[in-house]
Amino acid sequence: MPDACCLGGGNHRPVLPGAVVEIIGRNQYQRADALQGGGIGILYMTTFAALRLFHLLEATPTFMILAALAALSAFLALRQDARVLASFGFAGGFLAPVLASTGEGNHIQLFSYYALLNAGLALIAWHKNWRELNLLGFTFTFVVGVIWGVTRYQPGLFHSVEPFLLLFCALYLMIGVRFALRQDGRQPAIDSTILFGTPLAFIGLQQPLV
Repeated sequence: MPDACCLGGGNHRPVLPGAVVEIIGRNQYQRADALQGGGIGILYMTTFAALRLFHLLEATPTFMILAALAALSAFLALRQDARVLASFGFAGGFLAPVLASTGEGNHIQLFSYYALLNAGLALIAWHKNWRELNLLGFTFTFVVGVIWGVTRYQPGLFHSVEPFLLLFCALYLMIGVRFALRQDGRQPAIDSTILFGTPLAFIGLQQPLV
């Protein structure tokens, strides 16, 4: 009987078991997804830095580009069923204002940008139960919000801040409810961090505003 590693003719090329080939293929797809997501994250950072650090772009075209990137991230992640791509892309997006911060930024620009990112994330959450992506957005949004509130908030800014707080709360409540509805008996039945953490975060942030 011929040796198993020599099957396939006289070329003496090893034939890998199907399971090994599948694992290698899966790893290659994951690397490709990570590269795509990292590339999108870098585009987020570059665009935001062009606005905040170097003043190469005006606010309107910048947010048009950022909206297009959010839509592209959501489309590619859903089209390829690639949670790694989505995670890398949105992580870069949420990190962009942190890395590009000069300490003198406009809070309306910051929260409008995060609103675009969270809208793209909510679109993905409507179709996919990718819990780690939901937690990524939730953590960045509310942690950055807390840091900004502690260091920058003044009572005169209430009317420009409150709508964003209400929007973020509504988005993550929707994401938490949608996650539970899509589980269809699978475990975990609910994402307790999002479902219960959102109102707690809202109350914690709302109280200092008033």
